[in-house]
Amino acid sequence: MRKLAILGATGSIGLSTLDVVRQHPKRYRIYALTAHRNVFGLVQLCCEFKPEFACVADETKLDQLALALKQLGCATVAVAGVAALEQLA
Repeated sequence: MRKLAILGATGSIGLSTLDVVRQHPKRYRIYALTAHRNVFGLVQLCCEFKPEFACVADETKLDQLALALKQLGCATVAVAGVAALEQLA
């Protein structure tokens, strides 16, 4: 099984990539999902794919992301910023 980090998961290419993952659940596992500012979309994807990490590039959105994940009982770790994106990549 391959672990994937999907950068820009809420964009059209990221969503298309996640469609492929849905079709092949035994081949791929999502390790990390990232988005620029779309916290709502990112949280929805985290609930479905249960990655280890979710990263939002806009650091001002970190608290919103962390709170939403916690409220939904999602164990995904929320991180933010360019340095976090670089580490996940």
